[in-house]
Amino acid sequence: MSTRQLFNVLTLCSGTVSLVSAATLLSANPALAIVNGSFETGDFTEWATIGDTSIQTAAFGSGPTDGDFQALLTTDFGSVPVSDLETFLGLTAGSLATIPNLPNVDTPREGSAIQQTFTAHAGDVLTFDWNFLTNESTSSFDPARFNDFSFVSIAKMVDGLADTNSPLFIDSLTPFFQETGFQSFSYTFETSGTFSLGLGVLDEDDEIVDSRLLIDNVELTPVPEPASILGLLALSALGTGAAFKKKTA
Repeated sequence: MSTRQLFNVLTLCSGTVSLVSAATLLSANPALAIVNGSFETGDFTEWATIGDTSIQTAAFGSGPTDGDFQALLTTDFGSVPVSDLETFLGLTAGSLATIPNLPNVDTPREGSAIQQTFTAHAGDVLTFDWNFLTNESTSSFDPARFNDFSFVSIAKMVDGLADTNSPLFIDSLTPFFQETGFQSFSYTFETSGTFSLGLGVLDEDDEIVDSRLLIDNVELTPVPEPASILGLLALSALGTGAAFKKKTA
């Protein structure tokens, strides 16, 4: 083997080692995913809670959608003022009274929420299943109803899930009159970083008739890891090196 050929082989080997090392490093540092997203510990392990929250099974009458357990948040006894919810979720005062996709919400009173902090990469997708239940009159019964609602907050931004104006309501087999049935929520992260996911339910105007929110199957699906791409490059480099070695032998 000539000096030049030896140099080429060593260069290929060095590049392969670098790729494998980089792949190992990246795969050892994945995004910190949602923990206990289906509440299968039977409690709120890894979740922070405020207000009236509990873990329910299929005996509740709706759900769960994944595993044996689900989270239930209510506006019942034990719920807290909206200002406490905003502080708990790290939201600006008034955020829960001005939700763009729930224009009829303006005077929330009290409710409950859960929260978990995690890291995500740009392109990762957060999903969960939710079901909003209420004893309030809905749009099919009374246009002048009290507008209880449910919401999600991500990175201190609030999005409505449903309120009593929702067209999704059906009769419920739970202790509540109506429910939306389980729906799916999806959010794609545009940037990488550490984020807080908040989920909550609130009374609007009155504090007498209650609503609830079921949550299950909270997941963070990562984009293909850079380690996978580097691994393929490493294998390709190894194959090229072997072919080169065979050719120059």
